[in-house]
Amino acid sequence: MKKLGEFVPDPRYWTDWQLARRLGCTPATMHRKIGKLDGFPKKDPEFGWDSVLIEIYFNRRSGLSIQAGTNENKRDEWEVLLNGSDQSAIC
Repeated sequence: MKKLGEFVPDPRYWTDWQLARRLGCTPATMHRKIGKLDGFPKKDPEFGWDSVLIEIYFNRRSGLSIQAGTNENKRDEWEVLLNGSDQSAIC
């Protein structure tokens, strides 16, 4: 019987090295580049760079809308995800 390999999902959070590779540069160059970008997502001190927010940032920068990149037209839910909710977490 053939043994199946273990499923390894793509990471949600990236290290400095992974983000630098995504941007096609070294970590030192990456920090200089992203320092000049308005609105670039901040690094989470616990986990690292949020790959989903970074991809959304670059999609917006390229002129892609949220609806164009998804099958769902739930703009309000995406806005809360991206910008945070102004409501408290405990109801």
